[in-house]
Amino acid sequence: MKKTIIYSFLIGLSALTFSSCKKSNSHVVKYTTQGTANETITYTDQNGNTQTVTNAPANWSLSLATTDNGMSVKLTAVSIDGSNVGGKIYIDNNQSAQSNGNAASISISAMVP
Repeated sequence: MKKTIIYSFLIGLSALTFSSCKKSNSHVVKYTTQGTANETITYTDQNGNTQTVTNAPANWSLSLATTDNGMSVKLTAVSIDGSNVGGKIYIDNNQSAQSNGNAASISISAMVP
C-alpha cells in the first residue's frame, strides 16, 4: 500500500514538473518603415485585426506580442507626398519580409510560426 502511494505521488510530481516546462507560444512581431515623408500605415495587430496609423513619421516602428500561431500579418505603407517608402516585418527578431523602398507604397506579409 505504501509503495502504491509513493508511486502515485512520484507520477503526479513528474506530470506537474513536465507540464510546467512547456515553451511559451508567444511570438514578437515587429513592423518598421523607412522613408522621407510621413506615411499612412496599415498593419495586423496581435488579435489579427487591421489597424491604421495616419500621418505616421517616416521612420516608424511597432512591436507586439501574439500567441496566434499561423496568423498572417501584413504591413502596408503609403507615402503622403509620393516619395519612396520601404518596410520590414520581423518575427521573433528574424526578418520575415521586406520591401526596399522603390515605390510610393508597399504591401508585405508574413506568417507567424
